[in-house]
Amino acid sequence: MMENVLFVTAVYNLAQIKESLDGFERWAAHDSAQDSFCYLDDESSVDSEYVDLLLNPERYTGYVGPSAHRIWKSIYQENCFKPTQSFRPYADFRNIGELCLEKRAFYRAISGLHSSINVHLAAHYLLSDKNGFAESKDGVWGHNVEEFQRRFDPELTGGEGPLRLKNLYFVYLLELRALAKAAPYLESLEFYTGNEEIDSDVRKAVEDLLAVIQSFPEHFREETMFTGGLQATKLKEEFREHFRNISRIMDCVGCDKCRLWGKLQVTGLGTALKILFSGNFDQPLDQQLNLSAVKQTKFQLSRGEIVSLFNAFGRLSRSIMELDNFRQEILR
Repeated sequence: MMENVLFVTAVYNLAQIKESLDGFERWAAHDSAQDSFCYLDDESSVDSEYVDLLLNPERYTGYVGPSAHRIWKSIYQENCFKPTQSFRPYADFRNIGELCLEKRAFYRAISGLHSSINVHLAAHYLLSDKNGFAESKDGVWGHNVEEFQRRFDPELTGGEGPLRLKNLYFVYLLELRALAKAAPYLESLEFYTGNEEIDSDVRKAVEDLLAVIQSFPEHFREETMFTGGLQATKLKEEFREHFRNISRIMDCVGCDKCRLWGKLQVTGLGTALKILFSGNFDQPLDQQLNLSAVKQTKFQLSRGEIVSLFNAFGRLSRSIMELDNFRQEILR
């Protein structure tokens, strides 16, 4: 796991550094928490568990009804940046123009994440749980076009379905921009799984992905947000605290698999926001810095944040691919 050591510009002798190591680590952890848009789980906790995501894919679990609606209701209520006082599980975007740029961006990011999750559930829906001779013991899973239309068809959603899908593209571009912005930092890291062959494959895959992303880096213009002095600074802090509250709400999800994928994607989005708005990634990283120097810079991402960011972006990418699949099925 990446060491969490604070970069100190002043010069200290070795003895002083060793004596103060514990204090520096606490200082670094405090600074990292101040920049974070999410509450991160303590990986060293005895209650922590490692989960193979390939063996636990995101799909429909049957977690519906009042409990699930309460989660999304709480999430949207934490988002006070809304044009009206009324509430629906999906927010009403018809009056979103009343909000300032930053508040619209927050709202659209939450809606886009919500839409992405619902696309996944409709794309991997339990069509039959019968265990016939020719059927999988895990049941039959596939696209549920009716479920997709119920959530996104303009006639069934009061015209809001297309807006929800636009917000999916919005949050996709937001995370794409975060990856582009952090690419020099991510390219400087080592990926360690304990298997040299897998490590090499992961490193190559990350390099290839980042090369494609950096070929068109202007996906989202974060520099246009939070400008305007003290008021903008206060708004950014409110923005950050609201998203941190949402990351806490995800801990209340009653379905284990839903909580797993929900927390992962919220943490991924929170990591993207940290990259874009913490200010720690605004200065270009010196390409000549060695890995040791990179580890000592203040702008760090934890292993969990990096894993969440890549997986969250993968989920958004999959959602957009599934949109095309649903369109083709609907047009048949």
